[in-house]
Amino acid sequence: MIVVMKSGASKEQIQKAVSTLDELGYKAHLIEGILRTVIGAVGDERGKPQDIETLSVLEGVEKVVPILQPYKLASRDFRQEDTHFK
Repeated sequence: MIVVMKSGASKEQIQKAVSTLDELGYKAHLIEGILRTVIGAVGDERGKPQDIETLSVLEGVEKVVPILQPYKLASRDFRQEDTHFK
């Protein structure tokens, strides 16, 4: 899944989202942009709608987008640049 933080979210709010993802069993990948921060979460979210709700209500979270496709880290949803495999 992808957790989109609000523009101007504090470091504490971002860290809270990352630690919540860890507690829920996801591996968090922080992407810090100029205007906002996005957190890619790798893990099996199927059958866990409560995880999305838990993250959605955190302070500083704009939205949570579930991604149920393979190769999440290589997808355009996760990163805009081309991904190269070796």
